[in-house]
Amino acid sequence: MHILPIAALALAATALPAHAADLATLDCVVSKLDAAARSQIEADVVRNMAETGKRPTYAPAVKTALKEAATACATEHQWSNPAAGAAAIYALAKVGLPIAQRVVGERGFDAAALEDQFQALPEETRNRVLTAEENQALVRGAVTEEAQQTRENAELLNEYFAFLSTVQYAAQEFSQG
Repeated sequence: MHILPIAALALAATALPAHAADLATLDCVVSKLDAAARSQIEADVVRNMAETGKRPTYAPAVKTALKEAATACATEHQWSNPAAGAAAIYALAKVGLPIAQRVVGERGFDAAALEDQFQALPEETRNRVLTAEENQALVRGAVTEEAQQTRENAELLNEYFAFLSTVQYAAQEFSQG
């Protein structure tokens, strides 16, 4: 998932001393997103997963909401800048994942089976950004029927696995921050 620019916003907004991030506080950013931000994330995820040949993008309002929530949480919990950035990335993926699950289900894929496939990767692989080769292997493993082997499905599944990966690796980065 290409949400690293959002992390940069969160990092720039939080000029706090380094402090170990407590995983119990990771959902703070998610909890501070209002209904309008959540609704915009949903619309953006649906649009991103429907478009082929384009990088996923998010509305400026989403970036602003994530930055504000990450800043508030960083102040509240004394997170480091890297932890705040990871929490913002995590929040976007965490809020977007149920929508992505719905979209892949509507396109004929079993989201639970895809998640099982992702969870079968070694933990050290899941705890970092997946390489292009690892992502391709997941997509190939998920598309077993010839009729499903389309560019659109490959992009759809790539984005879905990116959501799963982002939730996991952002939590890992947060705990390191």
